Amino acid sequence: MSAPTGSRARRAAAVVVLIAGLVPGCAAKRFLGFGGDATLLVRHHESEPQEIRLDGAVLGVADSGMVACFREVRTGTLRLEARAPGNVLTRATSIALPPDQTRLWDIDHDQILEGRAFAGLCD
Repeated sequence: MSAPTGSRARRAAAVVVLIAGLVPGCAAKRFLGFGGDATLLVRHHESEPQEIRLDGAVLGVADSGMVACFREVRTGTLRLEARAPGNVLTRATSIALPPDQTRLWDIDHDQILEGRAFAGLCD
């Protein structure tokens, strides 16, 4: 015996509502940093090279007067640190790195900027 037509329509409507609710949720997770990689650029004019750390993990060293490029950086809301030799903290900040985008951290002015204009310096 088959189910009444009204019951099928309700089930179909429930499936449509469920799918419609999941799709934006997936997009929101990606935007909030749960997928993809970003590129982080760092510049400064300190007298000594700066070791760049992201949530405690060392990304590399940024030399003075140059733009350092760090590709395939994990995304999300993260803590950035610049440390001089001897593990001396120069500057720390919080950054939101969205997937597939480039951000520039200007240590001297403690600013996070759109980095597309500087991305060509990485090649």
